[in-house]
Amino acid sequence: MENNVPDFILFLGRFHPLVVHLPIGFLIFAFLLELYGRWKRDNSVSMAIEFALLGGAISAVVASALGYMLSLSGDYDESMLDTHFWFGIATTIVTFFAWSIRSGRLNITKLKGMKPNMASLTLVVVLVGITGHYGGNLTHGSDYLVKYAPFGREEKVVLPPIDKLEDAAVYDYLVNPILDAKCASCHNSSKKKGGLSFQDSIDIKKGGKNGEAFIAGNVAKSEMIRRTMLDPHHEDYMPPEGKTPLTDEEKSILTFWIEKANADFRVKMGELETPEEITSIASNMLGLEDVTGKSGIPLPKAVQVNEEILKDIVGAGFKVRELIFESGLYEVVLPPHFISSKNSDELDGKLEKLLPMKDNIIWLSLKDNGVQDRHLKTIGQFVNLQKVELEKNPITDLGIAEITGIQSITGLNLYETKITASSFDNFIKMKGLERVYAWGTAITEDEVASFAKKENRPAIIMGM
Repeated sequence: MENNVPDFILFLGRFHPLVVHLPIGFLIFAFLLELYGRWKRDNSVSMAIEFALLGGAISAVVASALGYMLSLSGDYDESMLDTHFWFGIATTIVTFFAWSIRSGRLNITKLKGMKPNMASLTLVVVLVGITGHYGGNLTHGSDYLVKYAPFGREEKVVLPPIDKLEDAAVYDYLVNPILDAKCASCHNSSKKKGGLSFQDSIDIKKGGKNGEAFIAGNVAKSEMIRRTMLDPHHEDYMPPEGKTPLTDEEKSILTFWIEKANADFRVKMGELETPEEITSIASNMLGLEDVTGKSGIPLPKAVQVNEEILKDIVGAGFKVRELIFESGLYEVVLPPHFISSKNSDELDGKLEKLLPMKDNIIWLSLKDNGVQDRHLKTIGQFVNLQKVELEKNPITDLGIAEITGIQSITGLNLYETKITASSFDNFIKMKGLERVYAWGTAITEDEVASFAKKENRPAIIMGM
């Protein structure tokens, strides 16, 4: 339908979400003024009420017209759209009716025992609420209002817990949660952007206005993954600006499902030949032991980080990336050379900013940023770290001792630091540690060879 509508009409229609707040504000204001005037017996607000009603009526006409233009895109469920549209028209008509009564243009002295001004305004407010509710359903989905309510919610389908990755259906346990978190807000049964819904397997198979969402076995021609790979500034990039993009791990899962699982909605992990990378990602997503590594350290359970905290950290110069959707687990990177050795005191303040999310950081990179031993004392509080990059910093064996309490670290990058073989004992204390990158340090090949004879020790890697 959108292809037959002039772009200018659709352009105007997109102002509907902005303009629609004008009549809401005017009409609620008029209702509150009416209540105030009756409470205080103050007739001086009469003109203000009349003005608010007229403003609400006129802006309701404009909002309705723009809403109709927006509906021509064909991106919305027709049944729900019709309900929203006609309630909007009813609100507009009743608002003009209420204004006519208030301004004296329509003389009604009695309305079932109620004064007509109050009765008409009450009806207006009720209609505004109903119209807004259906509009919200169109935009956010039918469960938006009650999603987090303690009552009246539909029970969400909960998948049975699994103990082994092999038992997980690829779509149900891995793909669908990604689509639900990153795509379904714009592609659902009530709001079908581009005519596409990810509500269920039936809708996904139908595709959208641009054809099929996926081509089994062909990632390059599968729109649902191709668009996530585009430059973020590209017109077709998905998700659109303002929405949280897919992580690399999520893209890998979708690619695996389309390419290796042939977009099968029932196949299980145990029925497929699965690369180690996918096994690791899937295990972490499901909270299972990652059997691809020596340590088998599962991802920790973490609460979501407040958006204000994340903004503060990004504002301090860090790059922050959530590793698995809605996991609350992050990679935090301070770009190299951001802090020089001359102003290393600045790093103290920046690390302090990370403390509110210290339990959420599992990958940390501070390479070539003037990190000193005292900074590692702060980092020692980040108890869930798994990968740490500290290369090209003036840290010593004393600093390494500050992080030996972090048993979850599996990889430690220390090349071109000032550590010596004295740190070997500290490495052994870190039970999860698998690899230490230590070329360009005072550690010698002979010392590494001697250390390699010990049991339960990490590998010391002395070169690329």
